[in-house]
Amino acid sequence: MGWKWKDLARLGVAVACFASLPSIGQTGSGTDSAPLGDIAKKNKAATAAKAKVVVNDDNLHSQRGPIPAISLEGVDNSDEIAHAIREFRKTHTPAETEEAIRHWYDEFDGMLADTLDDNSRLIKRKEDRALNEATGSYYGQDGDYNRAMQRRNSAILEDRSDFRQQRKDGLMVGKIQQTFIKVRNDLQIIGLRYEWFKVRNANGNGSF
Repeated sequence: MGWKWKDLARLGVAVACFASLPSIGQTGSGTDSAPLGDIAKKNKAATAAKAKVVVNDDNLHSQRGPIPAISLEGVDNSDEIAHAIREFRKTHTPAETEEAIRHWYDEFDGMLADTLDDNSRLIKRKEDRALNEATGSYYGQDGDYNRAMQRRNSAILEDRSDFRQQRKDGLMVGKIQQTFIKVRNDLQIIGLRYEWFKVRNANGNGSF
């Protein structure tokens, strides 16, 4: 059956109506849906906006607290530490002040304890080497002279290395002890006395 002009006209109207419908996958007007490129740019910008935590001298100091670190090398800074505690005390409660001081104290008391332990280890090793020298243990059971000299030369190198480390440890122990004593005396002058604020003895036994 052939097409009539009336049928062709109806077909044209249907095609026009279909073309005017919104595209599949769109919601609302064309201005509401952003291109994929714009979405990617927004996501990238949001990711870049997130702050990254970088550890440096400034925020390391802020994590330690309001009290300066002990100057383990160079000029003594116990007066600076005592001044910082006095200033902190003006704007904080007694409990907050004690907490800040305890946090600072624990850090360097732990460092002092580790250094004393290391020094004790070096002393013990030096005694063992001296005993080997006195008893001729360098020769061992094989009695090989060349091997004995190698062991003895190795012990001499250890002696030199341990001597330098002991000297370094001794300076650190003295610096921390000295600072603790000065700061504790200053705290007592302003009426702050803490039973836990003890100074370890240099021999590693007990505290005062």
